[in-house]
Amino acid sequence: MSAACSLGKLFLKGGTVALTKVTRFIRPRTLAEAFSALTENQARIIAGGIDVILFPNEATALIDITSLPLSGIEQGSDGITIGATTTLTEVLESSIVKDYLGGVVADALHTVASPLQRNLGTIGGSLVIAHPWSDVITLFLALGARVRYFDGEEHEVPLSDFYARNVHRQKMILTQVELPAFPGESAAAFWKFSRTAFDIAILNCAAFVRIEEGVCAEARIAVGGTPARAAIATAAGEALVGNPLSPATIDAAVAAAQGKVEVRDDMRASADYRRELVATGIRRLFSQVKERLEGSG
Repeated sequence: MSAACSLGKLFLKGGTVALTKVTRFIRPRTLAEAFSALTENQARIIAGGIDVILFPNEATALIDITSLPLSGIEQGSDGITIGATTTLTEVLESSIVKDYLGGVVADALHTVASPLQRNLGTIGGSLVIAHPWSDVITLFLALGARVRYFDGEEHEVPLSDFYARNVHRQKMILTQVELPAFPGESAAAFWKFSRTAFDIAILNCAAFVRIEEGVCAEARIAVGGTPARAAIATAAGEALVGNPLSPATIDAAVAAAQGKVEVRDDMRASADYRRELVATGIRRLFSQVKERLEGSG
């Protein structure tokens, strides 16, 4: 089940990263074994390993779940299922993902970090680590994603509940994420503002809309990097539902978002600057959404 080894330091180009407390590397054969190891040790799950290096903690054991059957992308009648250990590169290069809602997921993932980091980083790690600047979380909240996790039993919950209940901070193993299929006239978009192409977001946002008989029947707008983790801008979505995607409707959604989305100062930007980015981002989202709706019509 496991292999004990000395992991005092990992040597990287340009220096070393101290992992002085890690003494065991565990490679479980089953999901149940992985969870047992997680509960019995001061342990940490590892797949891509980026955050293990960048943000070492008090863990004395690492549990490698990459040998478990948690990778892959499948399409079904209810949508797309993505295994937790699927890398960001595998997701954005998937033909299934490229065909989903006009390629919004692939387009968004191209803006996440650098190609080398995307080759390592996993979709599950992006959701569980839950960095406040996460582009993946912002987009998946807008898409109404659901996640499955294992804590001795299998559970399935909306991604929004996964964070609202702080499940991501509990001892559990995320196994997959599900992106729902959408009937009829639907479109989504993602927008990110950062200092460089590889930098984290100063602010990001995403939107999903479904149109019926010329008016918005369903809408979700998520805003992240505020600098808090992304959340649904409920008032902005409510401003859209029941109305056509006219300039006046979009203005109402922008005003609702600016009034309700909580923004703060940090080293990257002021609250006032972020508030203006909220307006800019939502307008750009709906420019993309309208183009995609017209292209699919």
